[in-house]
Amino acid sequence: MKLFWKLYSLLFYLIVLSNALQILNPNSIVGVYYNTTIVFSNWFIIPYFLNIFNGLINCIVFIIIVTYAFDIKALPQAPAWLFYVRILSDCTGHSYDMKMVESGFAQGIIFGFIALALLILPVLPSYFLQWHITYKKS
Repeated sequence: MKLFWKLYSLLFYLIVLSNALQILNPNSIVGVYYNTTIVFSNWFIIPYFLNIFNGLINCIVFIIIVTYAFDIKALPQAPAWLFYVRILSDCTGHSYDMKMVESGFAQGIIFGFIALALLILPVLPSYFLQWHITYKKS
């Protein structure tokens, strides 16, 4: 099972790196989306910062996944509040992705569910692992 988590840590690293590069690069599709919305109203800077915050939370979760996959005992156990902050962050920090899901549903219900699955399924194992690590019985 540890082999799965080692491979998944690589996948999660690529997800986190991709998000960071997209949000920090003003010429990426996500960067253009946020810069364009901010031009229309300064209030749209809030979803931009929520996306950055989500990226920071995912960096912490990546460290948790790596410490579990490679049996690193140097770090303390993940705090319980981090799990709930991550859920809130994932619900609020994906403005661009949610617009893609909405556009999928506008094309048809099956496209909407495919877009939603592509958003949720890659990070779902990290939630299971974080829950297990945070609430495991010692």
